[in-house]
Amino acid sequence: MSERLRCCVCGEETAGADDYVLIQLSAAQSPATQWLGAHASHLNSVLARGFQVEVHLM
Repeated sequence: MSERLRCCVCGEETAGADDYVLIQLSAAQSPATQWLGAHASHLNSVLARGFQVEVHLM
């Protein structure tokens, strides 16, 4: 995916975000996939305790 998606948590643009993450969702019973974009900090604010997204710049 070449263009950034809006943050699925706040709904704002992610164009200049250093903590942008792209998430692919799929289910074993279906070939369909869903892509979500997010600011990692916003995603961390809604994840269950014990889960955390870390961004490592390459």
